Formats: sequence, structure tokens, C-alpha cells
Amino acid sequence: MRRTPLRLRDLLATIAALLLAIVPVRTSTGSDWQVVGTEDGITISRREPSGSSITAFRGTGAIDAPVWKIASILLDVKRAPEWVDSLKESRVVRRIAPDHYIEFNHVGMPIIMKDRDFVSDVRIEVDAAARSVALVYAPSGEPLSWTSHDVRGEIVAGLFKATALPSGGSTFTAEVQADPKGFIPAWVVNMFQKNWPVQTFERLRKQAAKPDITVPDAFADVLAPARSF
Repeated sequence: MRRTPLRLRDLLATIAALLLAIVPVRTSTGSDWQVVGTEDGITISRREPSGSSITAFRGTGAIDAPVWKIASILLDVKRAPEWVDSLKESRVVRRIAPDHYIEFNHVGMPIIMKDRDFVSDVRIEVDAAARSVALVYAPSGEPLSWTSHDVRGEIVAGLFKATALPSGGSTFTAEVQADPKGFIPAWVVNMFQKNWPVQTFERLRKQAAKPDITVPDAFADVLAPARSF
């Protein structure tokens, strides 16, 4: 089947979204992050990680949904292609612990480029005192049980964190530093990756508005405390 050509801008934004990015870029304070603008209630920041030509980006804003619902969207690999543009497949490769797993993501690229895939180490951090749930991603060298002919990208660093608000909604933070590898220059990746925070918020907000969001069975016990946030 012929693949529909996609805009490079959208593809690079998608690569950045695969959470991916995720050595983790923990929520940082101070001068590490530089605010570069706001859009749709989202504060957008950037930082230049030491020793890397790939810029990290962060978005912080509100989502009108409880913490458990946002976490459920992020953990539902079957739902991921609905809101991550060009994502062909997402799967859990291996569960290391109830709150720790290896994730595989396959991203479709235009006909002139090879598809990308990403293998990431993901940890779920539930903080009842702070009323928050975070997904922290780091690169993984986990071998796959199947053969992939894609270019192996790397989610270098990243974080998705939802914290409960008194209103019943959540403050959401998304941080990412993703390298698609191959022959895409770093300056091109940085130029288009800067749109990732806003695009990620838009898609998550639309998903969170759907009435059929449920906690994935595999993560029900881990997210149980978040039901009370």
C-alpha cells in the first residue's frame, strides 16, 4: 500500500512526541529552562543540554481532566496511534516491575525516508502526597524479539507529569529531547521540535475530552492511588 506523503514538520514533531525522550529530563528549575513563549495557555520553554546538539523543549499548562485519566491515555499503547501523528505501532516489550517497563514505538515516515523506531525505558512515579503521576523515559538497549528494518532513533530524555488541581483538572508538564538519528541535521530537528509542546497539549486535550477513557488493565494497580486525587 502506498503511504501518504506527510509534511516534514509534522513528522519531526511526531518523532519528538514519542515519549518517548524520555537520561530523564526531570522537572527543572532555575536558569536551566528559558521561557520562549506562551500559546493556548501553555508556557513553552527550552534548554540546551550539555554535550548535545539536540535542544530540549518543555510545555506546562492545564488539561481539564483528572490525573488518572491523563495517565491512562499515556499508558494505553492501543490508543496511542489515535493521538500521536504517524505512529504506526506502540507496544510494551517487557514489564520489569508493575511501575517499570520497556516500550517500543514505530513511526511512519514519507517514502523518501526510512521509518523510525524507538525503544525506551519507562518508569511510572505516583506521588500521593503531591497528588501527581509522572512517566519518565530514558533510552533502552533492550533487544527485540523481532527484526526491525527501521532507523533506531533515541528518546534521549523526557517527562510527562500530571498534578491534580482543586478544580478537578490537572496541571500537565511535558518535557522532551528526542533524536531521530539518520541524516536529519540537528538544526532541522530543533527547528520543528519547538512545536512539540503545543501539539502534544492539543492532542491530549482532545483525547481527555472523550468519554471512553479507561485505566489500562495492566496498570490498574499502579494507578489505583490516583483515583483519589
